[in-house]
Amino acid sequence: MVSFETDLDDLRLSSKELQNAADIVSTAHTGVRGQDVPAPDPVTGALVPGFFAPDTAFGKTLGMRGVSAAYEEHRQAVEKMLGKLLRSTQDASQALARVAELYEAVDEDNKQRVNRAAYGNQG
Repeated sequence: MVSFETDLDDLRLSSKELQNAADIVSTAHTGVRGQDVPAPDPVTGALVPGFFAPDTAFGKTLGMRGVSAAYEEHRQAVEKMLGKLLRSTQDASQALARVAELYEAVDEDNKQRVNRAAYGNQG
């Protein structure tokens, strides 16, 4: 592309690579979502500790509610940040693809103008 200081193929390739990265982030986001730790029910858990407690990586009866809660808080924060990364990566990919389309349209328009000017058909 002569009239711009970028190559349309590079823009399209960058867009495609960003979409591939977004796919990877999407997989991570889904994986983090699946690692939640169910919290014990405050009513049944208080009445009969351990009996109605959910089975988690932190156990049913180890009394690690603080650790479990901290883990879940952190997991939710990571999930939220991965969601933001996913959206921004997808948006960047789409933006680069659109820029390539716009550059191509402007370049084609410029070529037509040069051709019309060369043949004396200003329009």
